[in-house]
Parts: sequence; structure tokens; C-alpha cells
Amino acid sequence: MGDDGVGIEAARALRKLDLGDDVIVLERQTANLSLLNYSKEASKLIIVDAVKSGRPPGTVISFNATEDRSRLLRVPISHEFRLYDLVETAKQSGIPLCPIAVVGVEPANCSAGKGLSARVATALPLAVEQVLKELDVH
Repeated sequence: MGDDGVGIEAARALRKLDLGDDVIVLERQTANLSLLNYSKEASKLIIVDAVKSGRPPGTVISFNATEDRSRLLRVPISHEFRLYDLVETAKQSGIPLCPIAVVGVEPANCSAGKGLSARVATALPLAVEQVLKELDVH
């Protein structure tokens, strides 16, 4: 999985924290339409993933996907169903979306392999901290 597994690793780290009863941490290999079901009932979705933004490997970025859809066009998330597609499908179908925050980590290597590269592993705690900020939990 290589650096593409940063979201899974972040979810595992977040599960070890006391985030409160109203926070659900999910592990997903790909973004798909099932996320729309969570969006209907959630006050906020936070997606952590490897995001190719052109920045140095290990850089953590965050943005609001429901407000800044233009950024979704420029930032490819390396999965079969793009987050942009999810937001557009909801919009075109009249499905209300809760705010969707993206916490991305620039990958060094997304080729199949075991574990995160050193730079992405070093950035993992920063990504988790960004999720806590998004949750307003410190």
C-alpha cells in the first residue's frame, strides 16, 4: 500500500484517542457513494488520504471540500472514485452534504509496498493533529 495507506494509519491512530461518543472513525480503501449516507447524518466528515499536491513529500494540507470544490479539481486523490465525483454526485442529486474537510499528506511513494515512507510516517502525527483541530479536540 505504501504512502497511500496514510489514511488507514491515521484512522488507527485516531481510534486510540478519546474522541467522544459522537465521533466515528472509519477505515476505507476508496472513496465511494456510501460516504453520502454518513454525510446525511454527520455534522462533519473528515477524510485523511494521500494527496498529490506537488508539495514536498510529507507535507500536510487541509481544506474544506464542500466549499472549495475548485481545489478538488487540482488535487488528485489516488483512488478509483474521486472525492470531486462524490461532491458533484451529491450536488446533482440534490443530496445535502455536511461540511467535508480533507486532511492530505503528500506521498513520497504510492507504489505497492509495506508501510509508509519515512517522510510520510513522520508527517502522520501532524495529520492526526490536524484532524483533532478539525474536530475541535485538543
